[in-house]
Amino acid sequence: MQKKFLILCFCFFFIGLYAQQTLRGKVVDAASGEPLSFANIIFNNNSALSVSSDINGTFSYYSAQEITSLRCSFIGYQTKIVPFTVAPNSIMTIALTPDSQNLNEVTVYPGENPAWRIMKKVIENKDINNPEKSGSFTYQCYNKLVADLKLNSKDQKDSIGLKQFMRGKHLFIMENVTRRKFIAPDLSDEEVLATKVSGFKNPMFASVATEMQPFSFYQDNIKLIDIHYLNPISSGSLKKYKFKIEDSFLKEKDTVFIISFEPKKNKNFDGLKGLLYINSNKYAVQNVIASPYQRGKINLKIQQQYQLIGGTYWFPEQLNYVLQLDEYPSKKAGFVFEGKSYLNQVQINPKLTRKEFALEAVHLAADAGQKDTSFWDENRKEKLNNQEIKTYRFMDSIGQKHQFDRYLRIAEKAANNRVDLGYVDLDLSQTFHYNEFEKLRLGTGFYTNEKISSKFSLGAFAGYGTGDSEWKYGYEANYFISKKHELCIGISHQNNLFEIGGTDLSLYDKNILKWRRFISSWFDNVHQNSIVARYRISRYLTGETSLNRTSIKPVYPIDFVSNLSRYHNTDLRIFLRFAYKEKITQVFNRNISSGTTYPILYFFGSKGIKNWFNSDLNYLKLQMAVEQSFYTTNFGTTSYRFESGYINQTVPLGLQFTGEGSYDSDIPYVTKNTFQTMKPYEFSSDRYAHLFLKHHFGTLLFKTKYVQPGLSIYNHLGWGQLLNQQNTANLWFKDQKNVFLEAGLGLDNLIKVNVSNIGYLGIGTAVFYRYGYYAHPEANDNLAYKITFQFSTQ
Repeated sequence: MQKKFLILCFCFFFIGLYAQQTLRGKVVDAASGEPLSFANIIFNNNSALSVSSDINGTFSYYSAQEITSLRCSFIGYQTKIVPFTVAPNSIMTIALTPDSQNLNEVTVYPGENPAWRIMKKVIENKDINNPEKSGSFTYQCYNKLVADLKLNSKDQKDSIGLKQFMRGKHLFIMENVTRRKFIAPDLSDEEVLATKVSGFKNPMFASVATEMQPFSFYQDNIKLIDIHYLNPISSGSLKKYKFKIEDSFLKEKDTVFIISFEPKKNKNFDGLKGLLYINSNKYAVQNVIASPYQRGKINLKIQQQYQLIGGTYWFPEQLNYVLQLDEYPSKKAGFVFEGKSYLNQVQINPKLTRKEFALEAVHLAADAGQKDTSFWDENRKEKLNNQEIKTYRFMDSIGQKHQFDRYLRIAEKAANNRVDLGYVDLDLSQTFHYNEFEKLRLGTGFYTNEKISSKFSLGAFAGYGTGDSEWKYGYEANYFISKKHELCIGISHQNNLFEIGGTDLSLYDKNILKWRRFISSWFDNVHQNSIVARYRISRYLTGETSLNRTSIKPVYPIDFVSNLSRYHNTDLRIFLRFAYKEKITQVFNRNISSGTTYPILYFFGSKGIKNWFNSDLNYLKLQMAVEQSFYTTNFGTTSYRFESGYINQTVPLGLQFTGEGSYDSDIPYVTKNTFQTMKPYEFSSDRYAHLFLKHHFGTLLFKTKYVQPGLSIYNHLGWGQLLNQQNTANLWFKDQKNVFLEAGLGLDNLIKVNVSNIGYLGIGTAVFYRYGYYAHPEANDNLAYKITFQFSTQ
């Protein structure tokens, strides 16, 4: 009897297995073949038997009863009802056709829009559901980026021949595996464990999940490429966005509402359009599809899928994006970059300490580019298909033949203003010089590179001024002690020109393109020997200390007291920079700053030491500055810089502060953090305070289909005193003991010039007015007309 009972149980068991069906499929666009994410599939016309396609358009469903039909629906497409005739365990494809009848549909609701009730709850719960406010988390992530060339029309011929050349292969594939840890609100450490790039043997770069889109869809502003977009689930979005419940379906015990969103008409802001899938469990975002409402030269579409962990925390499960350059490299065909990120091994609120976090927010493991096949087989979320395998084989052979890794070194050098010439690098910062005194300086500089030594470098520069007919030159040696602490010591000598009266803080600005340098005309000729040490003190604090022995000869048209016509100065300098919460990313073996939303502090101190190496001067010179740029929802971007300086003793004019004037009728460009109506060297002081304030509204105030000017307002204030004047024989200068005032109004992007079909160079204008105590008698003399430049993808 026991044997018969067991046999009977087995029979029922196998009958049950046979009755169960495993349904697998993919939902695609009938025309393009592109997958449709988050489509709704209902079986046997029973909403309790339903499933959604995932972010890749695929779905899987296990049924204990026989399936006879299915209904597939997706917003903007015709619903498809098909009898289920596919054999169990096979994979089916459901192709949906776009529904043109719904494109211009307008729905008017009596009373409150029912979507508002849901959206209000989403907004109320966004801090609860935001994973970056959960305390701490860790996860591992597999990322894949694929590049292709897409013809803009089916009938378009591939005139450049690239698609034919790459037939059956992608243009490019990059994969990496990262491990990230996070402590709220914004301490992040993501280590790239492995990276693999088609065509490269040892690629020391990677693309991470948060590079092209936010980690979660809960910030008030979503920054895509170069533009801040108002999030449809931010406070105040109900007044800006139009919401509509398109569909709903059951997911276990919860309801998922599919809500479309787009900007309301006549609402002037940078908005998104797309679909939100809101789960009634905590009214959290389960899925989202979003893209800019207004297309630009570079277009980005993001897709995010969340999972409920432990029944409590909603956490990203997969992040996708599609970046499309519609008309680059040609108007007939454009590049398409498709990125996918799969998150796994998620831990919520693990025990983490700040000491565990590296300086860099993103950094590469030393062996990241050397992982073997078994590692990739174990960590890939999805296996490589035939097209991807062919891409690796083809591009690796091409890369080896043409030495693609060399181009990485070229990019690495270019990021540091260098050009790789083998064992030495050409220094671009010493290659182009122009000012009103020298005119064009012909020359360049060279540094030894890592091919000779990664610890030690030698460098030199030389240039001939076509205006002053004089040579300038210098040489230096540097020894790199610690990469972790960015510790480097060096010695140098230079025979060069230094502009008089400039703030010493500008000496540490590595930007080689500054309009203010073009109009400088008063200089000191210096012969200087220096010993310098550069270092990182803490996560956010860097510094530089130097001892300098300098021989100075003024070469500008002012007579000084005879004993100071040439003088010597030995000084000890210290420079500090503090950037709280600055995000640093390791790229091409270099640390690159992505900036910070917090104020950045600068400090400079110099002590002249009389009688050291025949020094003539004894003084203390101090300067400090604070600057910040931040975006405010529905208001725009505000930036400011406040700086001040102090000198306790009489010093030559070259060491005083001569203001930050940038007015020059021949070079009428807006120069950041300078006085636009003040001439260079118009004022002199030994103590000062300046404030430069700008607010850029963007296109928030005025925006049409054809004209999108950006409005900016400026306010600049300056104060200074010259208490020690006896060193100047001819008092050519005024001080600023009464506050210097100017205001400006700018209209950016009045003219938009297409740049290689990847963006626009916006050319605008600004007018500044000088008022107050230092205003000129004639009103027209107080006006300065300037030109502005701005690059944008829209």
